[in-house]
Amino acid sequence: MHKIYLAIIALFSISLHVSAIPMQALSDSLSLYANSKAEVGKVTVKSVRTKSRTARIYTCKTLSSLSLSPTELQDLRRRVSNLVFGSANGDIQIYSDGYELGELVTMRYKTGIRAHVPASVPQLVKNADLPYKCPDGLDGRHIALWGSHGWYYNNRSDRWLWQRARLWTTVEDLFTSSYTMPYLVPMLENAGATVIQPRERDTQTAMVIIDSTAMHEQDGKTVAETIVPAEGEYAVYIRYNRHTGSPRTALDIEHLDQTTRYTVNMQMGAGTWVYVGKHAFSPMQAARITVGTPRENIAAIRLGGGMDSASNVPRYAVGATQYLHFAGIPDSILDYTQGDNTYTNDYACRGQWVNYLLGGSQLAPKDEGLGIPIDLCMGIHSDAGTRNGDSIVGTLLIYYDRDDSKSRTLPLGDSRLYCRYLGDYVQTQVVEDLRALYAPNWNRRGLRNAGYAEARQPRVPTILLEMLSHQNLNDMRLGLDPKVKFAVARAVYKGVLKYLATSRGEDYTVQPLPVQAPAVRLAHDSILLSWQPAADPLEPTATPKYYIVYTRRTRTQNGQTIAGDWDNGTRVTANRYTFVANRGIRYDFRIVAGNRGGISLPSEMLCAYLAPKSNGTVMIINNFSRVAAPDFFVDSLYAGIVPNSFAVQDGRDISFVGEQYDCLRSSLWQSDDRCGWGASYADRQFALTAGNTRDYPLMHGRVLAESGYSYCSASAAAITDTAALRGYTVVDLICGKQRTELRQTSMADTPDTLYEMFPTGLRAALVDYARQGGKLLMSGMYLGSETAALGNCDLTREVLRYTYRGDHATRCGTVMFDHTLAMQLARLKMQPDADIICCENPQGLLPARGSVGIGTYFDSGMTAGIAYNGDCRLIALPFIMESTEDFPALYRSCLHYLK
Repeated sequence: MHKIYLAIIALFSISLHVSAIPMQALSDSLSLYANSKAEVGKVTVKSVRTKSRTARIYTCKTLSSLSLSPTELQDLRRRVSNLVFGSANGDIQIYSDGYELGELVTMRYKTGIRAHVPASVPQLVKNADLPYKCPDGLDGRHIALWGSHGWYYNNRSDRWLWQRARLWTTVEDLFTSSYTMPYLVPMLENAGATVIQPRERDTQTAMVIIDSTAMHEQDGKTVAETIVPAEGEYAVYIRYNRHTGSPRTALDIEHLDQTTRYTVNMQMGAGTWVYVGKHAFSPMQAARITVGTPRENIAAIRLGGGMDSASNVPRYAVGATQYLHFAGIPDSILDYTQGDNTYTNDYACRGQWVNYLLGGSQLAPKDEGLGIPIDLCMGIHSDAGTRNGDSIVGTLLIYYDRDDSKSRTLPLGDSRLYCRYLGDYVQTQVVEDLRALYAPNWNRRGLRNAGYAEARQPRVPTILLEMLSHQNLNDMRLGLDPKVKFAVARAVYKGVLKYLATSRGEDYTVQPLPVQAPAVRLAHDSILLSWQPAADPLEPTATPKYYIVYTRRTRTQNGQTIAGDWDNGTRVTANRYTFVANRGIRYDFRIVAGNRGGISLPSEMLCAYLAPKSNGTVMIINNFSRVAAPDFFVDSLYAGIVPNSFAVQDGRDISFVGEQYDCLRSSLWQSDDRCGWGASYADRQFALTAGNTRDYPLMHGRVLAESGYSYCSASAAAITDTAALRGYTVVDLICGKQRTELRQTSMADTPDTLYEMFPTGLRAALVDYARQGGKLLMSGMYLGSETAALGNCDLTREVLRYTYRGDHATRCGTVMFDHTLAMQLARLKMQPDADIICCENPQGLLPARGSVGIGTYFDSGMTAGIAYNGDCRLIALPFIMESTEDFPALYRSCLHYLK
């Protein structure tokens, strides 16, 4: 009886103490603290339980969205203790989403956490000719990944449509793929991973499928031969029968004078298209694929992405349901709603597809499936939502701690909190890198534990990354910039790398950044390449330890030009490479940097040629390194993308759908077809858009070789010696859309400008070249304005003998030349194009200091080119020469005048 009495007194005392605690003040304090770490919303305290100097604080889910270090958690507990007990030395336990916050401290801050790692098995696909290995990278890992949604048939509205609205010249269904396809997937693969996707990865719309009946056997191997319908690069896929073949089946691809060897683990992945690699093919040479297994084991081989037969759009544009059906995935996996809702099917089938891949592997040995040990899974999305003023919505990470069966563990018994660990690595890396490089105010949102189908269903560590808001103006000012796309993709790759290494107790090395200042020069019969390593201020491990030079040769045989494909690379340790060249062969080069973590993305293209009987040697300077978002305008009523202003894409981009037409801030979203402010046209939604393809010396070199010139090329950043251009017959300066940009960064040692057209070293070399009586050809859309920004200097006085007249110099794009050039008319491509970058805003010049006008724009009459013939020779064209419809004729005319 005495014990019962004491218990009643104790409970009464606790309830009195709880009632005295300022609950609202506690909620407000926790909300303020939480949102200083990330934008997560209001924290509501549900109850407080105290006993002596111990308190248990039960809150809503908000606090569980934070990633707190042990130090930050200790600080938070002291804050709460001061509010509850009036001092900082109370024993505080804080609960959110069913967890005490200490349980949610992620792997970034803990040591000794190890995931279950079964014995390794041969990778699904491996390039046997790679001249490097990735022991500290992702070698042997299998990653399932997709970029958001896609074109699909909506059964309820009986039409094909995107799953999101067309905003800010893009649509999420393609926008996120402009991060994954050119950047994230190559980065992961360059680190050694096999990446598997539920959407088509190849933008090649031509396709050839060779089924087993069209193959033949030779020495116990299966040989498939075909002629592709058009010249270009094609992804190569193989499809083989279930439970047949060897774990290291050889697969050789013969492609334009080259052979690349692969191994395919045919004991996994049977019955679906397995991506092997991408290579160039031509109708002039048969493509030949040899597989080291009898023909009965092979179902088909495919070259190219092709067109989707149901919707008649490029296959890369369609959603997962449509592609996976084509890839042979069973309808039981794809029809999640049993025919009721095709919209839901498209996103819900992806997690089930991952489990189907995983089943029967060492990571899920009791399940049925294709036996591929998927290490992790990622869906890359963009979010909706707007903010006022200059605010950024920012980056949200979604994971789920339970699967469809409510289990909180993965098949081998590991906690599904590994999803949270993976998410914290990736989100933290994205936010920190963007803040350091481009946006100090980039917003971090929560680590949200939510049961989205894409996060809930896969039985592997899985995250959904909502990179930014595709609806918010300020997010998209950054999100449309290829520099930011590269940075985000690299951050995701680094987060994955660090998570996998930490979860296995392994070391990691981040692959290097692309090399800088590449150049190729001629010396008698030799070709000399040089470049500089790029330091990564964010990653001390990303230092290059070696380099690989990839070479492509184009030869002439019996009067016919025969193009080759890229070879498998030559590994060198120094930042230079020399070899003896054959005259009459055009050489193209790309360089990558490498270390124990893998290789970088490739450099810009370099080109060189030794003519059998040379008319002279031309130095082609690629002074076009800029990639950029389109120009924006902002006022109180209207804001958006400047009309007729296009992003400078990196290579060929799939995400541009059409120009923005609704710039009125007050326009509200009503439906995806009436999506309000930011709404954009759809005229280019199934077309590629060429930007800075980084291969312009190739275009120039073809004409030079046909005209009997030798040539070499260099990045403008490699021209640092005052006398670097002496001795060249002509210097050809390609400026494209190069234009100085301001850079916002939080790193003190980072330059505050990018893409100057005339950096210091190039200025000095051009002045010296002119003083030696040189002959200079220069072209670019911003020649006038960039020259005007230089002011009065040796370069403007002695070399650039023109002044800036104005921009928007033509609308029709027709240039009329006088007798100075043999060519009479040139027509500019002024709208986005799949093959060549457009020149939407040519400028006008005024001749100065002895130069003369040699061309005018047909509509405005402004000067479209100047020439100078005195102590040196000069032609300056204030438009993108490469964007003219008959570039070879114009280029030959300019060479003839200068020579």
